[in-house]
Amino acid sequence: MQQETPTSALPGDPATIWADAASSRAARLDRPRDAPVPESADEVARWEDPDRLGRTELIYAPIFWVCLPLAVVGYLIWGTLVHSGDGWTSNLFDEDATGNLWNFWIAWAGVGVWLLVAIGVLVFRLSLIKDVDAQNARIFEHGVLHTIHRSPYDSDDGEGGSWPTFIAIDHRTADEHASRLYHALHTWLSNDAVHDALDSGRLQRRRTIVTTELFGDDAIGGYFLSTIPGSGTAAHCAGHRWVLITGGLDNDREVTVTTVPLEKKLRRIRRKLRRKAARSEPSLPVRGKR
Repeated sequence: MQQETPTSALPGDPATIWADAASSRAARLDRPRDAPVPESADEVARWEDPDRLGRTELIYAPIFWVCLPLAVVGYLIWGTLVHSGDGWTSNLFDEDATGNLWNFWIAWAGVGVWLLVAIGVLVFRLSLIKDVDAQNARIFEHGVLHTIHRSPYDSDDGEGGSWPTFIAIDHRTADEHASRLYHALHTWLSNDAVHDALDSGRLQRRRTIVTTELFGDDAIGGYFLSTIPGSGTAAHCAGHRWVLITGGLDNDREVTVTTVPLEKKLRRIRRKLRRKAARSEPSLPVRGKR
């Protein structure tokens, strides 16, 4: 568990900013209202892995690497029993076969080790599926939808460009309190001293900073997100409006952030999952017929 940073030690004087936000006449925060509540843990899994790259890494890639040495084993068996050739495919049962048969045994040993390692990786990756499913179920049960809004601070992407950061507000928060949270965070993130602390990494040890750490216990319902999961350009990333935030386990302050797909992609995911659910439902017997 990471050590708490005292509020007084934080740059930008967040305590004063929070007090000023209560008395300011800032405009009400404009935030979306139709919360895309997930319909199942399977939907959360698609939000967590919209391009199915995680499934490829866990299942399909290890299966592919098992199939490759199996194909080589088949070739070696064919070379041993059928084909009278030279070198490591020589027919051991053909007296006229030529070649360095020690190459044959080295090839068998190498392929055997390759196959054992590939099978071990496959078994290990398959054992992780249960943990991934449990994590998706926990996000589905305990995740809270937050609207996200572009913050005034852009982080360095490491390639000479910038990457957006976000202010997240619990969608259940009353409008007045949500506006206060947003404007307090926006003011704090506009401070040059805060920019310096973020750029130097002193405030980016975690992906998230909860507003209660900055402004006190009454500032519940907001986060600063240094990044959100997902792929694409910075502009594509900035187009998202919602995330699911799930609290950490065992008093871990780090939370799980799940990006809700953009509207068109969200509709496609739900159509596919609903069709899949409809196909899997057992058909009811028709009464009056035998």
